[in-house]
Amino acid sequence: MPEPGVCALILAAGQGSRYRQCLNEDKLLSPCHPGSDSLTVMEATLLALQGATERSLVVVREGNRELRDWLARNESRLDFTTLPVVTRGLGHSLAQAAAHQMEARGWLVVLADMPYVRGETLRRIAAAIGEDVLVVPVYQGRRGHPRGIGSAYGEALLALDGDQGAAALFASNPLIEIEVDDPGVLQDIDRPQDRLSAR
Repeated sequence: MPEPGVCALILAAGQGSRYRQCLNEDKLLSPCHPGSDSLTVMEATLLALQGATERSLVVVREGNRELRDWLARNESRLDFTTLPVVTRGLGHSLAQAAAHQMEARGWLVVLADMPYVRGETLRRIAAAIGEDVLVVPVYQGRRGHPRGIGSAYGEALLALDGDQGAAALFASNPLIEIEVDDPGVLQDIDRPQDRLSAR
């Protein structure tokens, strides 16, 4: 069952400029495995989230018409809503997303360019979110993403701006660390060569 009261905030409003320098295409609409007809990065991320949270909100840059069109075609199938924003960076995008879902008892903050995180990992993090809890997955001693944020930290999220995300929040408060056997929590896609070969 989806975790009641928890909303996934999928951050997809970046420029993806390092990827575009190598391949002139939106990395979120590129195949998540090179040289194959695999799922796109965006679709793989959203599919893994199925059943993890009660609601899902994708935050997308208002000017990214290609991605917005893809999201509009897939909203009902993949069970999410879309929030177009004008953004000053990752932190500003996260603040706007949280403001749109302030009634949630917590948020699962997902980076859209991390398509290799397993569904089981997402469900474990979502289930651990409580009102005054911060949750982080750990793989082989390294902290990764996505992360869980309880509603007690809502005002701190609203105060975020620019490109500074919630790292400071996690650096200065007690955490629940969840050990996972999932290297996907450390694997984001910045450049085409970051994509993993299909198994």
